[in-house]
Amino acid sequence: MSAFVSLQVLEVTEKFSMMAASHSIATDYGKLDCITSVFMSFLSRNQPLTFWKAFFPVFNSVFDLHGATLMARENDRFLKQVTFHLLRLAVFQNENIRQRAVVGLQILVRVCFHLFKF
Repeated sequence: MSAFVSLQVLEVTEKFSMMAASHSIATDYGKLDCITSVFMSFLSRNQPLTFWKAFFPVFNSVFDLHGATLMARENDRFLKQVTFHLLRLAVFQNENIRQRAVVGLQILVRVCFHLFKF
């Protein structure tokens, strides 16, 4: 996918996430499966820095809106996949991409602490 197409898909994903939250339809993981599939597709491919700059605010927004559903115990496969891809990005030679990966990992940790209140 080109960077332009990736950014457009990312924008549509964010809009879907906000609409799902506003209409209370995202009550289970199955209804959010399209979002998780898009995230896995983005995370598993090399993307330009401009994409990563746009991705993590959307990533944060989706977790703010749907974190409880996405991080539920029965969805641990999603969490493992996201964590794996963020760790993979964290060892890139490009410093900017590594920093963005760390931001993504911080989002996951923050959501975990917020949801599970250790």
